[in-house]
Amino acid sequence: MRSHFEHELDTVRANLITLGQMAATAIRRAQASLQQRDRSWAQRVVAEDAPINEAAAQLEAHVLHIIVTQQPVAKDLRRLIAALKMSREIERIADYAKGIARIVVRAADQLPSDLPSELLALCDQAVSMLEAVIAAFAAQDVAAATALREDDYVADDLYARAEAAIVSRIQQDPAAVPWGTRLLLIAHNMERAADRATNIAESVVFMAVGEIVDLNP
Repeated sequence: MRSHFEHELDTVRANLITLGQMAATAIRRAQASLQQRDRSWAQRVVAEDAPINEAAAQLEAHVLHIIVTQQPVAKDLRRLIAALKMSREIERIADYAKGIARIVVRAADQLPSDLPSELLALCDQAVSMLEAVIAAFAAQDVAAATALREDDYVADDLYARAEAAIVSRIQQDPAAVPWGTRLLLIAHNMERAADRATNIAESVVFMAVGEIVDLNP
């Protein structure tokens, strides 16, 4: 009986890693579509959001089924609760990727070829944080998960600098308002993706040691 239950938990863990990898791919591709102003690449990100949503829904249904039928307690229940939260955070990151891609689809021709370096750095930081937290979860590495606190500080700083750089361009050239507004939204989405990665890191810690931490104060 216990071996069957452990198999169920292993399946949840494997599916959660796969879901995280799908979201990481989406955010990387959204970043690439932005930098290259590539509508076809952006359309692919939008199209692939539905399978991510379906995978997240199936994972959550599986977790709830385990809770109802197995009535886990203590550490096992903690692992499942954390998995539910992580699934929802990952799905939201994929939504941010889709939001960025939709902007590229609609306005690729309007976006500047010389994107602010601060925005590009923010994109890199958000992608790096998601990849890092998925790796931390796969390895159950509490130290690596906790390290995202500092990464989030970096992301917040880059977001503030990206906003300032974009607003400065708008102030210098009123014609930049349409694309500048879109870049502000893209920056917001990337910053929120970084925040969600930090939330996932908190769940990794909770799952591993049962400690509730705030890595995004």
